[in-house]
Amino acid sequence: MGLEIPGFTFSITCAGIRGTERADMALMVSDPPARWSGTFTTNRVKAAPVLLGMKRLRDGAPISAILVNSGNANACNGEQGMEDALMLCRETARLLGVPEEQVLMASTGVIGQPLPMDKMMAALPGLVERAGQATLEDVARAIMTTDRYPKWELEDAPGYPRVKIGGVAKGAGMIRPDMATMLGFFFLNAGLPTPQLGAITKQAVAGSFNCITVDGDQSTNDTVLVLDNGTPPEDPKKREGVAGAVSEKLNAVMKSLAWKIVDNGEGVNKVVTLEVKGAQTIEDARRVSESVGNSPLVKTAFYGEDPNWGRIMAAIGYSGAEIDPGKIRIAFEDTLLVADGQWTGIEAERKVAETMKKRAYTVRIDLGRGNAVYRLVTSDLSVDYVKINADYRS
Repeated sequence: MGLEIPGFTFSITCAGIRGTERADMALMVSDPPARWSGTFTTNRVKAAPVLLGMKRLRDGAPISAILVNSGNANACNGEQGMEDALMLCRETARLLGVPEEQVLMASTGVIGQPLPMDKMMAALPGLVERAGQATLEDVARAIMTTDRYPKWELEDAPGYPRVKIGGVAKGAGMIRPDMATMLGFFFLNAGLPTPQLGAITKQAVAGSFNCITVDGDQSTNDTVLVLDNGTPPEDPKKREGVAGAVSEKLNAVMKSLAWKIVDNGEGVNKVVTLEVKGAQTIEDARRVSESVGNSPLVKTAFYGEDPNWGRIMAAIGYSGAEIDPGKIRIAFEDTLLVADGQWTGIEAERKVAETMKKRAYTVRIDLGRGNAVYRLVTSDLSVDYVKINADYRS
């Protein structure tokens, strides 16, 4: 265990942060130290670990470890929150025998509560001693909050079976584009240079975690980190080939985990892919997809399996995109429900009602004005979502 990806080891423990016996801390160690890239929440209210991560990314030191806790976001805790994050990183570094600046931290959970530092500091020695005794799946479980199942992937780079791409992610609520509310950690042994790793990370995040929504809310803690501790191939052609293969597979792994985040969303019964095409610009297609995908009325119609196409038309109309209502076409899978802005009839509606009984399906919106396309994965809005979030701190 722990050597699923060469050079990376993992461990987990229960520090009692949530007052249960469930694992709530994880440590991911890279030996040798890894080149890395990261993306963080665009929320202007940022948790202490996010601010620390952003600073360390600017400073450019390699990374030897990531310490993660669930059950407490360490957000909105003022100077004490940053001091606590620094203290945990410092002690982790001391126990590992690495420089302090080579340790990152990520947190997820309730906002505005101080970290239980006595419990977390006491858990660190055992966490370090157990390095290599946990798997990616174990880590995925340890970082869960309201997630219903762990989300992880482990793949080979196409054509390069010795190059591994592993990742874990958590997220179930406060999920929306521009860094959907989640944590994601990815591990490679590809040997990519830092600038190339950054470009590949940015592209992969844009096409995955920035294209999902559950409830339209955005967190203070969103973090995606990608670490690569491999040795670059000596042959320039092989280096180029590895980079292309890693880019392809990292995109696929992130898209898979992003879809699972929506599927695993709080109270989610339906996973709906919105495919908007025929827009004049990508920005217009994005506006339409986000307007429809975040509409409470549309999402409750998904939950109720009601082909209420008028709600979709209304959301398109207030999206801010350039549209012509008389050119809009809306289909559920292959059944056209709206053509030229008007209902296509009761038979089509009956077929759509049957489609909406599925857990996952695609809604295709054609604006009829251009060639731009955008895809967003959204969900329904259920009674269970309200119950989960009404009792979140209880």
